[in-house]
Amino acid sequence: MDKINRLFEASSVEEIKLKLKQDGSSFALKQLETLSKMSPTSLKMTFRQLQAGATMTLQDVLVMEYRLCQACMTGRDFYEGVRAVLIDKDQNPKWKPSVLEEVTDECLDGCFKSLGDHDLRL
Repeated sequence: MDKINRLFEASSVEEIKLKLKQDGSSFALKQLETLSKMSPTSLKMTFRQLQAGATMTLQDVLVMEYRLCQACMTGRDFYEGVRAVLIDKDQNPKWKPSVLEEVTDECLDGCFKSLGDHDLRL
């Protein structure tokens, strides 16, 4: 458990990937391989979600989750993942953006912003 905490305790997804690469163990390299197949946008979105959710009430977390679901449904990568895995079965998604460095804070901010009248109400 200490190794997992050491490798994944970071301030960004990029830092996690760097720690995994530097560690070089079979465990770390397997995790790095798994992360490299995932949508860069989804990785950063999930990272921010975990950080924010750790200090939120359940109600606030549910509202955040709803916003993120809506953002995924209006984005491109969810559909690209479905295409690559279920439709064409080529296992070769073309993420946009294709690298972590191109996922902007502005893009992520948009995923977490209020939906106004369309926000989840509990």
